[in-house]
Amino acid sequence: MSGKSLIIVESPSKIKSISKFVGDEFEVISCVGHFKDLPKNELAVDVENNFSIKLEVYSDKKDFIKSLKQKAKKAPKIYLATDPDREGEAIAHHLAQEVDGSQVERVQFTEITRSGVKEGMKHPRDLDHDLVEAQKARRIIDRLVGYKISALLWSTIQKTLANLKSSLSAGRVQSAAVKILVDRERERMRFKEATYFDLKAEMLTDKGEPFTAVLYSLSGMKLAIGKDFDPSTGELKKNNVMMLSESQAKVLIDELNPGPWVVLNKEEKPQNSNPPPPFITSTLQQEAGRKLRFSAQRTMSTSQKLYESGFITYMRTDSVQLSTEAVQAARSYIQSNFGEEYLPEKPIYYKSKVKNAQEAHEAIRPAGSSIKSVEEVKNSLGDDAANLYRLIRMRTLACQMKSAKILRTIVLLQNQKAVFRSTGKVIKFPGYRLAYIESQPERRSNDEDVLPPIDKGDELSCEKLTVDSHTTKPPPRFSESSLIKEMANRGIGRPSTYHSVISGIQKRDYVNQKKRKLMPSFVAVAVTQLLENHFEPLVNIDFSANLEDRLDQISRGELNLLPFMNDFYFGDSKIKGLEKMLEEDIDIRKACTMPIPSSNGEGFIARLGRFGPYIDAGEDNRRSIPLDFSLGDLSDKNVKELLSTPIESSIVELGNDPESGEMLLLKNGRYGPYIETSESTKRKSIPKGMEIENVNLEFAIKLIGLPKTIGTHPETGEPVTADYGRYGPYIRSGRSTAPLKPPPTPLTVTLDEAVTALAQRNKKSSELSTLGKHPDTGEELILKDGRYGPFITDGKVNASLPKTESPDSLTLDIAVDLINKKRAAPKQKRKRRKK
Repeated sequence: MSGKSLIIVESPSKIKSISKFVGDEFEVISCVGHFKDLPKNELAVDVENNFSIKLEVYSDKKDFIKSLKQKAKKAPKIYLATDPDREGEAIAHHLAQEVDGSQVERVQFTEITRSGVKEGMKHPRDLDHDLVEAQKARRIIDRLVGYKISALLWSTIQKTLANLKSSLSAGRVQSAAVKILVDRERERMRFKEATYFDLKAEMLTDKGEPFTAVLYSLSGMKLAIGKDFDPSTGELKKNNVMMLSESQAKVLIDELNPGPWVVLNKEEKPQNSNPPPPFITSTLQQEAGRKLRFSAQRTMSTSQKLYESGFITYMRTDSVQLSTEAVQAARSYIQSNFGEEYLPEKPIYYKSKVKNAQEAHEAIRPAGSSIKSVEEVKNSLGDDAANLYRLIRMRTLACQMKSAKILRTIVLLQNQKAVFRSTGKVIKFPGYRLAYIESQPERRSNDEDVLPPIDKGDELSCEKLTVDSHTTKPPPRFSESSLIKEMANRGIGRPSTYHSVISGIQKRDYVNQKKRKLMPSFVAVAVTQLLENHFEPLVNIDFSANLEDRLDQISRGELNLLPFMNDFYFGDSKIKGLEKMLEEDIDIRKACTMPIPSSNGEGFIARLGRFGPYIDAGEDNRRSIPLDFSLGDLSDKNVKELLSTPIESSIVELGNDPESGEMLLLKNGRYGPYIETSESTKRKSIPKGMEIENVNLEFAIKLIGLPKTIGTHPETGEPVTADYGRYGPYIRSGRSTAPLKPPPTPLTVTLDEAVTALAQRNKKSSELSTLGKHPDTGEELILKDGRYGPFITDGKVNASLPKTESPDSLTLDIAVDLINKKRAAPKQKRKRRKK
């Protein structure tokens, strides 16, 4: 064999770096992710034949396989260096099947650095067939659930709805995640708020130093606080606390104003605050969401760039372990930059909380034996990468620093029968906090106060005593960060799936995001209820977590694939299998009906109808539910307000059109909001993606004035006009039309932009950009510009880019969703033209 040894990686972006590290005797090539998978146009899983599967090589990868086999014949060795996770192991397994197995070795690079690559090459190993079997089991389950239940959703719920923008689907992890969001909305809908009162005292010490204290107890009984109220009734959960009314609070002020105020007790509690462990995938996504306001997708795409550029270790991991090299690098940096007093005597090692840490073998940390500067990352990859790297860098340093020492102080003040309480804390030694402070979703600011010197028995003066009102709040909606935390805590999904699931449910009609909070749509509620009614295990959180655990058992060699699949599909003595569930008759009306709790037992109902959700109060008393409502907004109060509002009042008068003099009205119809003149002479739909609150008179005048003449075509002399049509914005000149691609709109487009759009309508497809690999198939997704506008292709499937999406801001997740929907869509048969 006279050829070079081959190193096969997944991403082409790694080739240049790895080639520099290994030398001329190796050739580094890329398979660009998966190159074979289940075919798209059939189930490809034989449930009656031990769940055997049919795999096909992608048509655009056949040349790669042909070339690989030719090179493999001459190569002394073939090193499979696909990513160090479940999918990477499966790709390595498939590659090994295509070449002579005797010359194949599996290596893994947890970081793309010289030392990381050299270390990986020194320690080749056998393929982990248990991990391959686990990936196969996941793929089979995802195909069975996605293929069979998604088709059922199309023939039931989707078939009954008129305005869905995307194709409904179900998924093992996706449906469980949506169920978590829907359950939170149900909690919010059942919530009954409670109002309670206390007193706030603005105090002064004898030296005139101010601090604040709050009424804590009265006549020996503690005052109620928010957690003492039952969220479903608004009543106190227990009798050993008292609820102060506003009138009682005001009377109490008069009684307490004379004083005296004496320090009843002072308690100081020294505490240690331990450093947080290094990042795993889920905690990185949470912190990046809270501190940087990154979406999960943005975090993962940025971390992928950091990994492939050699700045961090592999970013899909649920292990908190650090290598000896990493610990030594961190300790050396701490000693040099923070000082000896911040360095523990011994390294700190963390233990993973998850049962299976095979996704990767180390936490996310700066790569290499020394910690690179943030500036170096910024110069190489830009601001996003630098900001995320700074988080990873400082968290890694903090996890090897000493604990912070905190002195927490609690002071009780007495005035007659009333006891007031004040709390504060002092950081005596910052420890790891000098490098990193973990963000908290909610933090009580008064706990951060530093109290002035006070001793038991001191007499104080009160500058001001006021009544404070408090109202209990419903459980908060999930953000992307808190949903990832919830999924991780419940064992739903794995590091590699969080961001794709969360991005996916937002691209469909399942979830909207408002003020960074995830709000499930009424379509999501209906789909969840259908699954609860007929496929309950698939949305049962405990079942889903148990399923994930059993898949992990397969990856550890503790469970065989076949008995596991038999239980899942055919069922066992305890649980009905998927096969039996699919035989049930589907009750669509029940799935689309949502009872609303009422304080007086009136029994309102929300329904999802053909043209959207509405409140059904019986006797033809119905009202559409506002577009920005979710299930949790249907409180008793809100529902009664909707039902008491005359239908006509939903019409908003924006002002008069200066040309016609007619009043321009903002209305909401079965196909969404629109502008109409008062004489109904003209009507224009509000463009998709525009928030209703941004619609004003100025915009309405421009919209109702469409189509707009922009100018004259320089070649044909024909007028050029712009307008919104059924399929989005477009340009017309004579008999020619062309879609108008963002950012220009019919209201802002210039003549040059319009002429360019018309000129491109007959242009052959040209490649605009490469978006990345499909997470399921590994195929490269490419954005092209074709005759009828931009489209996404993976080499086999073409999906048009919706008019609401801009090619400039298109993300990989959107592209994946478009390709998936195109694959799942039923093929249209062409009608033969009659001669």
